Amino acid sequence: MEFLFLFFLVIYIISGLLLLPYPINMFFLAISSRNWNDPPIQDYYEEFELPSVTIQLPVYNESNVIQRTLFHLSKLVYPKEKLRIQILDDSTDQTSSIIDSEVFSFKKKGFQIEVIRRSSREGYKAGALSNGLKHGVSELVAIFDADFLIDPHFLERTVHYFKNNEHIGAVQARWGHYNLKFSLFTRSMSIGHDGHFLVEKLGRKKRNAYISFNGSGGIWRRSAIERSGGWSSATVAEDLDLAYRAQMQGYEIVYLRDLLNFQEIPPTLRYWIIQQNRWAKGFSQNLRKNLILFWQNPNRKSRLQGSILLTQYFVPLMILLNVSSSSMLLYLFFPQINKDLYFIFGMLFTFAAVFGFIAYLIAILRAKRPLTFILLIPLFLFWGAGLIVRMGFGTVSGLFKKGGKFERTPKFNLINSQKTPRITIREKIPLDKFFFVEIAYMTILCFGLLKGIELGGMFVFQALFYFFLLLSVLNLVLSELIHAFTSQ
Repeated sequence: MEFLFLFFLVIYIISGLLLLPYPINMFFLAISSRNWNDPPIQDYYEEFELPSVTIQLPVYNESNVIQRTLFHLSKLVYPKEKLRIQILDDSTDQTSSIIDSEVFSFKKKGFQIEVIRRSSREGYKAGALSNGLKHGVSELVAIFDADFLIDPHFLERTVHYFKNNEHIGAVQARWGHYNLKFSLFTRSMSIGHDGHFLVEKLGRKKRNAYISFNGSGGIWRRSAIERSGGWSSATVAEDLDLAYRAQMQGYEIVYLRDLLNFQEIPPTLRYWIIQQNRWAKGFSQNLRKNLILFWQNPNRKSRLQGSILLTQYFVPLMILLNVSSSSMLLYLFFPQINKDLYFIFGMLFTFAAVFGFIAYLIAILRAKRPLTFILLIPLFLFWGAGLIVRMGFGTVSGLFKKGGKFERTPKFNLINSQKTPRITIREKIPLDKFFFVEIAYMTILCFGLLKGIELGGMFVFQALFYFFLLLSVLNLVLSELIHAFTSQ
């Protein structure tokens, strides 16, 4: 039993110490990025010398959104003779017939457009993008996902950054959300995206640190892609992988806060799981693949911020380990625990949580959301906390296994709750092994909750935290059960 006590105690202390820097750093990035202005263009192309650009649109079974995306793509303001469009279609449903119909209309309007299809989805999105590069693309390559509403002036506002700036590898625009008002869930979860684009990205650019490429809404210099090793399917976050390799080669990624392309937020918790689990796995795969190379690279940018970015999806895993070990210590070994340890960690976690809350508050203000969105921060944290088990296991999986299936996040062409029938959203994730892990996690939380209530005093606050996490996982488990019994 003594070994078990020391085991839980070590996990509790180490996971707690590893957790603390992330919300504090988010606040630091928020403060660092005040008074941000998008970088000015140093030199403009004359109209006759505008570079040719290839648009790559990777598509897989996006029948709900592809027609609208192509419509917005046709509105791009750029000389048609300098513009090529590649639709990288791996679809296995009616999406392909919709694309063929739209391509016919594009050609009648004078667009240079081609559909590239493969016999298999080898390499998934990375494989499709890499295959597209073999078909004679331009020096500049813009990439958009199939659900994006593209700003018509996107190319006009990005291509000039590349003139006489060979060190510029890519330009990334911010993501907006066209289904923001669809539901309480989409409004709440938009806070996470805004925190990334309006706090983390700005702060890291201010600190001259590495940033990510977000896989869509950006434009690359083709030679930067090639000199950095090209697209790789060794991770399911191929965009982050290429971004790090390019920056290690000395290329800069320009970030434009004020240039917006709109995309669809996953509309339900079940689809949010798909996205977040893929990102958790992809980030840890990138950690394994790039962290040592990053620290060895002579291009000495902010090593701390670059490392925090690569390891950010360790936060759910650390929460899972910290809370589980804490609950077991309280339940099994309370007499042996120094109460001061819980008090100190409780104060530190509260301190860090307040700083993280303020960072998201700043993101809401920068996004110019209604002030009522501040009340949604607890809901964002609540729904996010329910995914701790799945994201934690996704992180562990990425550390030990490269590549893997690229699980696309389904899109539904959602605008708002008044115009979109709810029946169009069909949840398709059955019960799996993680359901039973979540039940075990809830049981451990119950142990800590009941013991905290029994002990009273400062442990009541600990019990309240366990209760919050317990409800968040229960919410997810109930949704899984409802789905399992209503989708037969």
